[in-house]
Parts: sequence; C-alpha cells; structure tokens
Amino acid sequence: MSKLLKNISRRQFLKAGTCGAMTIGPLVNTIAQLSLINSASASALGGGALVGSDYKALVCIFLRGGCDTNNVLIPIGANPQAATYASDRGAVAVPNGIVHPTYNPSGLNSTIPITVPGQDEFGLHPSLVNLAAMFGANEASFINNVGTLSEPTTQNGYSTTSLPKQLFSHSDQVTQWMSSIADKPYTSGWGARVADLYNDVWNLNSQTSMMITAAGTNQFMSGGALNQYSVTSSGSISLTGFGTNYASAQNADGSYKTNSTGERFKALERIMQYSHAHIIEEGYSEVIRSARANEAIITEAIKVEAELNIDYDSIWTSYGADGGVADELKAVARLITGRECLGNNRQIFFVDLGGFDNHADINGDLPVLLGQLDRAIGAFNAAMKELDTKDANFAYDKVTTFQASDFNRTWTPNGTDIGTAGTDHAWGSHSFVFGGAVNGGNFFGTYPELSVGGIDDVPSGSRGRWIPTTSVDQFAAVLANWFGVPAGSSEMQTIFPNLYRFDDPFAPAANLGFL
Repeated sequence: MSKLLKNISRRQFLKAGTCGAMTIGPLVNTIAQLSLINSASASALGGGALVGSDYKALVCIFLRGGCDTNNVLIPIGANPQAATYASDRGAVAVPNGIVHPTYNPSGLNSTIPITVPGQDEFGLHPSLVNLAAMFGANEASFINNVGTLSEPTTQNGYSTTSLPKQLFSHSDQVTQWMSSIADKPYTSGWGARVADLYNDVWNLNSQTSMMITAAGTNQFMSGGALNQYSVTSSGSISLTGFGTNYASAQNADGSYKTNSTGERFKALERIMQYSHAHIIEEGYSEVIRSARANEAIITEAIKVEAELNIDYDSIWTSYGADGGVADELKAVARLITGRECLGNNRQIFFVDLGGFDNHADINGDLPVLLGQLDRAIGAFNAAMKELDTKDANFAYDKVTTFQASDFNRTWTPNGTDIGTAGTDHAWGSHSFVFGGAVNGGNFFGTYPELSVGGIDDVPSGSRGRWIPTTSVDQFAAVLANWFGVPAGSSEMQTIFPNLYRFDDPFAPAANLGFL
C-alpha cells in the first residue's frame, strides 16, 4: 500500500474518487463505484469494529393500505383545532372532549392525552396505550405531515409542481415510500441502496444478509446487488417435506435418519453440493446452498436468547402480543439478540401489518389494527430494554424503529353512519419512531392546518388531503444518517438523489432532529 493512501483521510478519499460519479452514469453505476471505493477505504483503514461495539439496527414497520393517522394524533380540549376535528370528522371522529350534537353529545374524551412541548393539547387513539407510554417516557416521537414528494409543493403551486407519479394510488405510493424517488420508475429501495454502498464497510465479518425481512419480499430492500433474506415469524425458513425443523430426516446430532425421508434429504443435500456446467442449474443450486447456510446461522442466532436467560415469549404474552406483526417483531428481537452469529455491525429489518385500507367500517377496523400494532411495539420495545440489561455488549440506543404507510386518509369521511363510514386515499401522514436514540416525547416536522381548503390541503375539493411538508427523502435521510451515512456526503446523495431539492433535513429550520 502506498504511503499516500495510508495518510489520506476517508473523506478525502471519497471526495477524490467520486467527484464526478454523480454525473457520468445511471444510479446503479454510481452505487457500484461508491461501493468499490468504500471497500477500498475500509481496507485502508484496517477494517471495521467487531460486532457489538458498533452495532446498529434499523427496523421498518410498514402499515399497508394507508393508515388513517388523523385518528392517531388527535387535537383535544383547548387545542384550537379540536372543534374542527369533531365537526369535520363527524362519524369517524374519536371522542376528543368537544361536544358534537350527533356523535358526542356528552363531550366525552376517549383519547390518551399526551404532553408535547410547545404544542397545544393532543391525544392518541385509545388503542395506542403502549405508544402513549413510550412517548411519555421520551422513547418515541412523531414526524408530522410526511409523505412522498417529487419537489417542495404548496397549495398555490400545486398545478405547476411536479407531483409524485400516480398520486393516491396504493401500489405507486408504497413503491415511492420504499424507494424515496417519487418522479421516476422504480429501480431499487433506499434500504437496498444503503446496503449496497456500505455492507462491505460495516459488515466485514458478515455471515448472512445485511437485510432481513420477516414479512416477505419487499421493495424497500429490493433492486440492489445484495439480496434480502426472508425469515418466518419463528425463525429461518426450512425446506418442506422433511418434518418440522427436519425432525423426520435428521437425528438430534445432525446425522441423517435411516428412513426414506432421511435418505431423500441426504441425497438432496449431496446434489446441492455438486457444481453444474449449466448456469441456470448452478444458480438454482447456489440459491439452495445459500438458503441452507443462512438457515443454520439464523437457527444459531435464535439460541442466544436462552443463553442470556431472556424469555421473549413471556414478554410478548405479558403484552398480549401475538400473531402477524407481533410475531414478526419477535423474530427480529431474537435476531438482534443473536447478532454475533449474523456477523453484521449494521442490520436492516422489515415487518408489516396490513388491513388499513378502511374505506368502510373504520370505527370497527382501525381500533383493532392499532391495538395489534400497539401490543407488538410495546413488547418489542420492552424486549430491547431487557436485552440492554442482560447483554453487556448491547445498549437500548442501538436499535431505531420507524413506521411508514402508503399515505394518510381523507380528513372528512365518506359517510355519516358510525357503523359503515370510512375514509379514502389521501397524502401527508404522521409517522412515529422509537428507541433509545430517539429524541422522544416530541413532534417534528410541521403539524398541518386541519381545514378543508386550508393552506395544507390539496386544492379543488379534496376533502382534506394534506400536502406533505416533510418529504420521505428528508425523513429517511435522518434515519440513514443515524445509521452511519454522513450528512452531505456523496453517498447520501446517491441513496437519496432528490434530497437536494428540499431543505437540508439536518438544518435547525427543518425541525427534523428526532435522532
């Protein structure tokens, strides 16, 4: 290695190597170049830290269908917008302490009041008991009115601004949330771009993918050179036809059973070890080999829970958290606990919960869905704090969890019957984040004016579709920066190519210092 390379700083190295990269080719080529430079930079610096001393995990919870967050954060009591909430939301309003002659004649307040510095009175949906407690303990915060944007957009400039493609469409808005790029066809998720650029820098001892999903393949982790690895809610995905965890084919010591199932499994594994001349055959075998290797690693990682004398099943039971997203987050907790087996200093996880497309019966559906979510995040948050007490190499501030959804829903309902009314596709929404690194107990971004036709509403009779005042790009950039991507770097610009169009998310004026 040359003396010059030994003395050059990483920032100087990146600046010299990538100054023209952003203009000479498509995004994928830029990522490839930066990834190679990052790898060389890591080698020049002598590699990375061991797992445990510099570990961080980013966990995405995606609420599919468009969660109505107008009923998550609710103005109450003396809040000047509380009366508007009660009158405009009508049949879908959560009682917020304001008298409504039809829907709340007694002026009942069913919300969970929260104290927000510098804000008027607010309450959370009554199903969000654990989230309210986390907010009050400064472990969770909300980012207000965040959504997909191609460029800064206002009501006055709505007709002349470049808007997100297929605005208000489920599939398109999900894609744009996960990619952060609202004005171009999908090529990759921003999680995948982070992994492509930094896996070789952060995860020198990696044994499995940096990206693990407990909710199936998703666009947040797709499109990059590094594949996402899927696990079930209980752990690794096993080959079928050989019994639970291969019990019908293998003995406890790992040897093959002498029955037909054992012989078949033995033959399959031997075939998978062969090299094949045909590229497709070899590719298929490599997928199976990789899956089996990952399966063994995941299985070993999950065993660490017992070694640390932690019982996640009991924690989840105490919160009444089971099924769906609760089980997915339990799998994530177990993999974070066994992170040494995975060998990654940085890990990205993905879970989801569906059912939020509540065009009808939102009063029946939303409380159930938010209750499932609340019990799941309560258990997961408690698990991370328990791990902090049991594992000397782990700290509660090493894991940050963020929530996203397709979009918010219309401010005014589509009916007047409490039993059947729902809300429709809208835009700007509220997202929560939680974890030990979060500047908790606060609102970030800008809370909208809750008024049909008001300054934050899409023009022309939209029924209250708030134009986002914080872009997904800005929100995600703060998360990526906490994860280790330098603010203002060429890597940040590669991951979020439209970020330059918006106010600097790290400047005080943006009010996005939630991490």
